[in-house]
Amino acid sequence: MMVTAKVMLLGDMGVGKTSILYRLVHDRFDGQYKTTLGVEVLSYDVPADPAAGGEPARLVLWDTDGDFGTRIFDTVYVAGASAAIIVSDVTRPQTVKRMVELAHSFESRFPGRPYKALVNKIDLAEAAGSARWIEELPRSGVKFVSAKSGAGVAESFSELAETIRRRQI
Repeated sequence: MMVTAKVMLLGDMGVGKTSILYRLVHDRFDGQYKTTLGVEVLSYDVPADPAAGGEPARLVLWDTDGDFGTRIFDTVYVAGASAAIIVSDVTRPQTVKRMVELAHSFESRFPGRPYKALVNKIDLAEAAGSARWIEELPRSGVKFVSAKSGAGVAESFSELAETIRRRQI
């Protein structure tokens, strides 16, 4: 039997939420995405891990408009969320601050529900001079990914799916 879970993608505008989803679902990157208005819904099937003996999981991914900010928790979009992926942009430190705010709001609204904090565009970190402040981020709970190269993307969603399976959310 397949586990199905609603996963919210949260984060500021332009952090790469849609790029991450398209890398995950379609294995492609296009630097010319249009801004998401409202929400876009895609699904992704995570196969069962034979070592863990779990079931496959279908993640129903809700890509949200970055203009919502923490007001997203006042909308109908988040109803029934099992988990969240909260994204920031390594080249814009203020988006990391927003990622932390969104994580706290998600924890408050959905106690005990898992989330992953993703710092995207890690392939641009050195060029953007971000290396200094990256060192200040906590290593636990934060994953560095690149929608452009795909580094860390599928693994992040697989880890989240495994947590959802274990907690039976």
